[in-house]
Order: sequence, then structure tokens, then C-alpha cells
Amino acid sequence: MVEEIFDTLMIFGMLLIAGVAIRETVPFFQRFLIPSSVIAGFLGLILGQQVLGWITIPESFESIPIYAMYILMTCVPLGITVTGKKIVQHMDFAFGNMVMYGFQLAFGVLIGIILLRFWPGLPDGWGLMAVAAFFGSHGSVPIVSSVIDPTGELGAQSMGMVMATLGVLIAIIPGIILANYGIRRGWGTFTKDIKNKDKSFFRGILPEKDRKPIGRLTVNPSNVTSLAFQLGILAVSFKFGELVLSSIGALIPFMGNIPSMIYGIVGSLILWPLMKMVKFDGYVDKPTINEISNFSLEIIILTACASIQLSIISKFFMPLLILTIIICGITFIFIHLWYRKINNPEWFEKSLMNYGMATGSNPQGLSLVRIVDPNNESSIYEALGVYNAVFFWNKLLLPLAASLILVGTVVPVYLIGIGLMVVPLVLAFLLFRKKKVSGSSNSSRKSG
Repeated sequence: MVEEIFDTLMIFGMLLIAGVAIRETVPFFQRFLIPSSVIAGFLGLILGQQVLGWITIPESFESIPIYAMYILMTCVPLGITVTGKKIVQHMDFAFGNMVMYGFQLAFGVLIGIILLRFWPGLPDGWGLMAVAAFFGSHGSVPIVSSVIDPTGELGAQSMGMVMATLGVLIAIIPGIILANYGIRRGWGTFTKDIKNKDKSFFRGILPEKDRKPIGRLTVNPSNVTSLAFQLGILAVSFKFGELVLSSIGALIPFMGNIPSMIYGIVGSLILWPLMKMVKFDGYVDKPTINEISNFSLEIIILTACASIQLSIISKFFMPLLILTIIICGITFIFIHLWYRKINNPEWFEKSLMNYGMATGSNPQGLSLVRIVDPNNESSIYEALGVYNAVFFWNKLLLPLAASLILVGTVVPVYLIGIGLMVVPLVLAFLLFRKKKVSGSSNSSRKSG
């Protein structure tokens, strides 16, 4: 057992380094900002027993994404604090994400049901993979696939991983084109000339001046290593969430069916305010927590891509492609029109971040923003923090929606999706219309 764990870790490490080496030497992957973990995962798939048979991909690669997702989801709410001023300032970003999440949730399921008529072998509820694969990328796929296909026999996880990979490509390629076009049109707040980006953004070693620490010490290292301590806090949060939900499930049987995928996020949501209340919040270092989250994401992407079931994909590639093109195409159009219409400060940077998130993941969004904001001057991280704070509960919607579909109840999923589309639109109209009217009034007074 120990030897198997060690071999799995070694294969993961070698594939990841190979992916980094390929990214460093092949301009195509640099130009389109394809993550090394994606390259490494598909390299493992090609070299593994399904194609060339030169290496053996461990069976554990199929289950690792689920457990790594436990860690990643526990990291999300821990250490996030927002103020009322920041919430109002960045609600355009939060609302834009909510609308797209609702659209992908409702219409992904609807289009999936329609396509089931032409490809009846698809798993029931596979259309829910739209919001999992595009809005959460590879990392969120196990949330849905573990519910609608718990045994893995239907290949739901493989379908989701392919859709997520297509989503990453759609996030990056049109995103880079839009970023270049926007800069030349003067939409960017911080960058007017894209040719000035340092080559280290694409490959090579970071210059000394750009090397930032990935975390800070919160306790003396003679006591405990910081990374291990932060991981311990995450473990306590996950276990606490498990105890809370298990206790509720014992009293309310329906709650006992809640997937273990959300134990960590519930535990963190409860423990973080309590830690602040008793002045223990100083023990938590959010940059280190984020780095653990990012490491978990690398594990999820690589192992999931390397263990894709090619026989399933070859059979259902066409419906996967159709769903991807429809959802991502509408996402691209809406997000650009949304931010341009609201026209808040840094609207173009926010639109790129939102588009990258809604078709790929946070890294794709940040990569696009980096093109137009190379010195990290924008308020994107604040906007992202506000979004995570006011819409953290979207992590609960995926397992809930998957469970509803599994028992044959689809209507509530449509209602949730449509509600997320309509309510933010109405609130945004009221909030930002008021702001513009106020701004117009101020301008009139100044003119007078």
C-alpha cells in the first residue's frame, strides 16, 4: 500500500515536470497559456496503457481527483473577509458570475436532455457537466460525476474532463484575441501596448523582482512547519463539517444524503467566523491556504486528464462538442456586453476575468487579466474575494442539483438556474441605474 502511494506520487511528479518542460519549449502552448498540468495529464494518457502502453497509469488516478477536491473546497471560504464598501464596488463582477452560473446550470441540463434523444447512451443528467466543466473546470467535474456516476462505469468524469479541456481552450484562445483587440481599442485600464510583456510570463525563470513568497509563517518554525500547520487547519475544518452534517443527518434523514464533497466548505464557513471571534484567525495564512488549493488543483487536473476513458469519449465526442460550443459561445457574448453596458471602472479587466472563469477556471481568468494588467495593479483579487464571499454557496448547488436529477426531479434545477439568471439582472439594473442617475445629477450640478 505504501509502495503504491509512493509510485503514484513519483509518476505524478515526473509527468508534471515533463508537462512543464513541454510548455517551456513549445511556443504553441506558451502562446495559448495551456497549463502544464493539462499537458502533463494528456501526456500520461498518451503514454499510458490506453494508447502507447509505455507507462502504467495507476488505477488510483481515477479516484484521486475526488479526494483532492475535498481539500480544494475546504480552502475556498477559509480566511475570506469582505467589507460593505467592497461588496458594492464589485457587485458587477459577482452579478455577472451569478448570471452565467445560472445560465450554464439551467440550459446545460436542458440541452443535455435534448441531445439525449440523439445519443441515448449518455448518462442521465450529463448536461449538468456544463456548469461543472466550464465554470469550475477540471476541478469541479468530480463533484457532479461522483453523484450521477458513482461507479464510473458510464464515463461521466471522462466526459467532464474533455469538456473542461475544450472549455480551457475556448477560454484562452478567444480570450487572448479579445484581450489584444481590447488593448488596441483602448479598453484596458493599465496596458496599452501588449508587446511590452516580459518573456517570463510565457516561459523561463521568473526575474528576481517578480519572485513573491507563496505564504507566511504564523507560528514559530521551532514549533511546527507552517505548511503542515495550515494543512492541519484544513483537516480540522473538513472533519468539523463532517461532524456537523452527520449530526444533522441523524436528525433529518434527507440531509444525511448530502455528499461528503461539501463537508470541508461547511466546516470552514462555520469555523472561520468563530476563529475571528476568539482571536484565533491570526493562525490562518490565506496565501498558504491558496497555495495548498492550487496544488490540489494541479493534482486534480493531471490525474483526471491522464485517466480519461477514451472509449467513452470516442463514442460521445459530438454531443460534448455541441454542448461546449453553444454554452461557451453564449457566455462569451453575454459577458462582454454585460460589463461594457455597466461600464464600471476596470470593466474590461473584469470581463476577461469573468470570461476565463466561466469557461475555464480562475487560472485562465487571471492569465487573461495578466495580459492587460502585467503589473497586478487591477482590483481583480478584491472582486474575486467579494464574489467568493457572496456566492460561496454555489459550491453547494452542484451536488444538490446532481442529487435532484438522480432522483428524477429536474424542475427545481431549472428554477434555481433561472432564478440565478433573473434576480442578479434585476438587482444590477436597480443598483447600477441608481449609480448612473446619481452620477448624472452630480454632473448637472457641477455644470450649473
